[in-house]
Amino acid sequence: MRLLNPRHQADQWAGVIRSGTAILAFSVGVWTTHFIGMLAFRPDMPVSFDVPLCVLSLLLSIAGTALAYAIRPRTPDEKAATIASGLVLAAGIGAMHFVGMRSLIVPGVVHYDPDLVVASLCLGGLCSIAGISLMTRGATVWASVLLALAVASTHFVAMGSVTLELLGRMDVTPLATPRSYLVLAAAGACFLILFMTITASALDRHFSSRLATEARRFRALADATFEGLIFEQDGQIVDANRAMCELAGIDAASMIGRPLSDLIPGLELRSTERESPVEYDMRLPDGQTLSVETLWRSGADSGERVVAIRDISRQKAAERRIERMVRYDPLTGLANRELFEQQLHRALALSDRSAVGVALLYVDLDRFESVNEALGHHATSQILIQTARRLAGTVRETDTVARIGRDEFVIIQSLTEQSTGAAALADRIVSEMALPFSVDDQSVVVTASVGVALYPADGAVPRDLIKNAALAVRQAKHDGRGRWRYFEMGMELLLRTKRSLEHDLRVALKENQLSLNYQPFVDTATLEVVGYEALLRWDHPERGRIPPADFIPIAEECGLIVPIGSWVLTTACAETVSWAQKPIISVNLSPAQFLQPGIVATVADVLKQTGLPPKRLELEITEGTLMADTQNALRILTSLKALGVKLSMDDFGTGYSSLSYLRKFPFDKIKIDRSFVSDLEDDSEAETIVQAIIAMSRSLRLDVTAEGVETKQQLSMLRALGCNFVQGYLLGRPRSAAQLEHQAAKPRWHIIDHDGPRLVTTPAVRSA
Repeated sequence: MRLLNPRHQADQWAGVIRSGTAILAFSVGVWTTHFIGMLAFRPDMPVSFDVPLCVLSLLLSIAGTALAYAIRPRTPDEKAATIASGLVLAAGIGAMHFVGMRSLIVPGVVHYDPDLVVASLCLGGLCSIAGISLMTRGATVWASVLLALAVASTHFVAMGSVTLELLGRMDVTPLATPRSYLVLAAAGACFLILFMTITASALDRHFSSRLATEARRFRALADATFEGLIFEQDGQIVDANRAMCELAGIDAASMIGRPLSDLIPGLELRSTERESPVEYDMRLPDGQTLSVETLWRSGADSGERVVAIRDISRQKAAERRIERMVRYDPLTGLANRELFEQQLHRALALSDRSAVGVALLYVDLDRFESVNEALGHHATSQILIQTARRLAGTVRETDTVARIGRDEFVIIQSLTEQSTGAAALADRIVSEMALPFSVDDQSVVVTASVGVALYPADGAVPRDLIKNAALAVRQAKHDGRGRWRYFEMGMELLLRTKRSLEHDLRVALKENQLSLNYQPFVDTATLEVVGYEALLRWDHPERGRIPPADFIPIAEECGLIVPIGSWVLTTACAETVSWAQKPIISVNLSPAQFLQPGIVATVADVLKQTGLPPKRLELEITEGTLMADTQNALRILTSLKALGVKLSMDDFGTGYSSLSYLRKFPFDKIKIDRSFVSDLEDDSEAETIVQAIIAMSRSLRLDVTAEGVETKQQLSMLRALGCNFVQGYLLGRPRSAAQLEHQAAKPRWHIIDHDGPRLVTTPAVRSA
């Protein structure tokens, strides 16, 4: 029974030998039981046995046992197989018994009682069925007892049905064997089979123990691995190690029996072994997927495969992080230059196939270097991050936003059917970027300029398209910043001219080609000159005088505006300190110069070196400079005010013109922009605005200077409105310091008549 129902699986040939030994042991055991019982039958007459029939009875026992084992049930629930196997086994035992009885040679005739024969067969069948059922359930001892009862009941009940009728004679066949020989044969066969079965059982126990030990070692080894292992057969999971259960989030009992394709969709185990790993997504119980790597080999059994599964989710995440570092900007999260160029090539290729254009928008922050120097790296990093968010919020999902420089961004507006789409996007970007940024709970204004180039009209290859979009953004900066421009063919020539001017401007600063002119501003009540505004002039040795509107923006773009501004401040103070009139000197501070760290110390040093009294220096600052960083601007203005200098807000009315600025910042004066003064005579709205500015300034105790006064009517209106100071060609053109000193040596008078106010010499007064 132990050999027929092993606890551990073995290889195929070992199973055949074990099963064959068990069948032979049981069959011969049944046969020897019968003939040993027959030897106990001792009538007072000679007895012998027919050898061929004895052999036939043994063969019938073997055949019946083998057939019963072949159809025996493999699971306890197979009732039909249990009954069939028990009946076949009982039939084999009965056939062996009655053929064995037929081999008995005695001087008489054997008669059987039919009832007892049927009873013997029924008892044998019931005990056989019960024994096989218990054997299927693993109850080896009780199965052995019931099968022994099946043999014993069949034999002894059948022997009880026998009646021997003596005839006084006995026919002895040539193949008959004496009883003593049968005793030896039965005893020998019994002991041989016992020896074989005991030996086989011992070997089976040994091998089973070794197999169990090896199985435990294999299980421990499999569970000790960090990779998941699955044993698969015919597409089903037959076993899995602990690492696999932890990886899949399923216990072994729930995993075994499931199709492997449910766990790893798409996994195909080919007949050949897989030497290189293949990546798949493993399905987890919560519906998520896990990136895994799989390898497989053939198992020990036919059709079985061992699948090794390794978790590569961390590796994939690291690869994604590395790819993001390589292809995306670490600060803003936008695409970097490499990914941008790839996307641009792809967009242009798609455009060629679909016959639709592509717009490239080049976005550059205005005066970013000045903001960086004033606020520091941390603040500008926040501005760049917020800029990236704003740009990403203005585009479609199909567009690409990239950062390709420190403060330079580009947008690929793919499949743009009309240039109006690019214009609308550029308008949105300019408007969005004009809103204040929040930096450490402070409001900072940084505008942006945008250049637009269209494919294929403005460039047939990515390099040309990028270059032309950059030219367009430079033109937008040149035109005043905070705006956008299309690329035009003349821009490249303009860029070369600007580069040439930039080079010449650097030379001019070194070789003292720059000079200052001074334009007077007068008191409207007395029409006396009270001060001069220092104006920068550049006399190029080849091109002649270059207008400030042409070279000042270039100086701001290339960073020369800071050293030039320092030169203007120092020169203006040095040239005017000795003037006999002791006028006020007004000097413009550019945004870059104002936000330069140490500007207060610079002004203090200039005053100290030149000896100019602080009350004679008036510094002009534009509204846009204040909006860049109001807290920092307030700190700088307060420090400058502490030096004793005067502060003037330049170009008032062209920016935000916020009343809060005038209340918050310590200004002494505001200057009305010339655009309002030029329209004063013909535009009632301009007159209303000027009147409102003057009234507001008066309520805040601020002086007002009107720029660009060129007609007597403008002067009269400004005097009537209560403007404090005026400045313009009507009252004096810009002149050099030498010209002003020469003019100051002559006596002059202020004459006001029908021709307006003017300065004249003493003889002219007498003639008048």
